[in-house]
Amino acid sequence: KSVTYDKQRNDTILKVEFHSQFWQYYNQRCNEYSFQFDGQECTQPAPIVNSLHKYSSSNSHTIAPPGEVSGFCNATSRGPLQSGPLSISVHIRGPCSSGGDSRTGKSFNGKVTSYILVEEYCP
Repeated sequence: KSVTYDKQRNDTILKVEFHSQFWQYYNQRCNEYSFQFDGQECTQPAPIVNSLHKYSSSNSHTIAPPGEVSGFCNATSRGPLQSGPLSISVHIRGPCSSGGDSRTGKSFNGKVTSYILVEEYCP
C-alpha cells in the first residue's frame, strides 16, 4: 500500500497513519509492519513500526482485527525529508523481533477499505 505526498516545506514533520485489516495465517505468530519514505524506514524520531500478534487455537487462514500503524517522521538514513513529491508506503517487515515465525503467511486484506493518512506539521 502506498501513496505519493507532495511535502510543502523542508522544516516540517510528517504524521502518517495506516488503517486496515491484516491477514495472518497459522496460530501464535507475530509480524511487524512499517512505514517507508522513498524506500527507506524513518530514523528520526524513530522507525514507525507496529506488531500484529495472532493467537488462535487453529492453524486456519484468518483475518486479524483491524489494525493501525502510525507515527511521526522527519528523516530517514538519507537525511531530512525534503519538500516535494515523496513516496510513502507500508511494508510487511517480517517476523517480530520478539519471536515471530518466518513461515507465517501475511498480507493486507484486499477486500476492505484501507487508507494512508498524511499530515504535515510546522515546527
